[in-house]
Amino acid sequence: MFDFNIRKLGIRVLLIPFLGYCGAPEYITPYQKLALVQPVQVFGTSQLLSVSDDDYNNNSYGLITASTLEFWRSNWAANHPSAISGRLIIFQISSGSLSGSYVRPEAGVRVYGISSSSTDYTFFGQTRFNGLMDTETIVPEGKNIDAFLKRFGANPATDLIVLAQDVPSDGNLMLTLRSWYTMYYWGVEKNHLAVLNGAISAKIVASELTGGSSYTVPTTSGAGNLGGLYRDHTILQATLADVFNAVQGITNPTFESSTPAPEGGSFILDARTAAEYDGSGTTIGASTYTCADTPSCYTPFEGHIKGAKNIPFANFINANKEFLPKSDLQNLLSTNGYTNGQTIIAYCRTNVRSSITGFATLAILGYPTRFYDGSWVEWGSLAYDPSAAWSNLSAVSPWRTDRSAVTESITYNVGKSGIDASNISNLGNYFTPDRNFAKGTNDIIDQDKKYLSGSASSGGGGGGSGGGGGGNPCGG
Repeated sequence: MFDFNIRKLGIRVLLIPFLGYCGAPEYITPYQKLALVQPVQVFGTSQLLSVSDDDYNNNSYGLITASTLEFWRSNWAANHPSAISGRLIIFQISSGSLSGSYVRPEAGVRVYGISSSSTDYTFFGQTRFNGLMDTETIVPEGKNIDAFLKRFGANPATDLIVLAQDVPSDGNLMLTLRSWYTMYYWGVEKNHLAVLNGAISAKIVASELTGGSSYTVPTTSGAGNLGGLYRDHTILQATLADVFNAVQGITNPTFESSTPAPEGGSFILDARTAAEYDGSGTTIGASTYTCADTPSCYTPFEGHIKGAKNIPFANFINANKEFLPKSDLQNLLSTNGYTNGQTIIAYCRTNVRSSITGFATLAILGYPTRFYDGSWVEWGSLAYDPSAAWSNLSAVSPWRTDRSAVTESITYNVGKSGIDASNISNLGNYFTPDRNFAKGTNDIIDQDKKYLSGSASSGGGGGGSGGGGGGNPCGG
């Protein structure tokens, strides 16, 4: 019971053997444990932002350039950043088949090719239950990330992890930044994470990186784990309830465990296309459901979260899938109405495209940013049909999003050409009466906090599917 209560407080107990004479006790008393506790530090939004140098060549974490990566790769022992005591781990990421051209490993440098078409990438997206519904492409459970780190022998406490596109493409960049968000959410310190500005294959062709035809064989040697970081970055994920509060300016939330509207106000950033934003598009629903006349269901309605600004992700990058200069990104946000002190809430369909926009605002511009991981595939499913043909929620459920108080440009998909009630994402089997009136949507955050504190053997959670991580990257 003593151990359990300590862990409930977000404290890890380190069972370090005492050194002493041969007659020393073989057990540790509760009082001795108190002297060895290591608190899990819970970070706020403002503590997780990172301001890039105006010249990306000067960055040693966050967004880095090929010249910096080559400088490290060529002689890691002599050139590594002073804050890093371990290896340089490079993950070369593709949404399809890998190109076969890789950064050449050297002493202290490991290079791994990761494809979303293999089992490797399922560690970065998972269907999970939030207390109200199952939502796809949520940050995975801690046990899956630990398994990923173990497989590739990465120690997030000592290594520098660099994430990079294989070849330049929207899909590859999305998955690269989705990977960064996942690692950062799970407590990897910002100076142990970097993203290459541009694609590895293109930089090899331009002679900015030294290439080879093979990558490192995975090994578990030197693998670390999330529990040893003692860092809680879960504030990065904005839950459905958090977004409700932000949109309506609620500072005294009634939803259980939700965070209040930010003191400085919110800037909700919609990274989707203009058609999706204004309600004239058609959004494919959760991939875990099937409908009668097409392979995929649609969300019941279209539109955008109330007050959201539409800045499609493509506005943040150039044709080579590199981020624009910092000054251009600052101008992009300011001309769209962002003011200092606001907290950005980034979303798209499944928080894949918005991983690009959120990285730009958080890790380049240094603006407080949270990611609405559920995004429109969740938000657009929480609707009521007065004809009772397909309703997902009851008319009086507090979670209805098809209301003018929280959504604009509401356009129902029923009645559109080629779409009828049988093709709407009907979640009726999942929305039981108690779920219609769930007290909160914080189950995922609560589970992840327990995992970080060591009071749970796994992240837990309903749904639990490993799918959703790499599917439909350009439409997420």
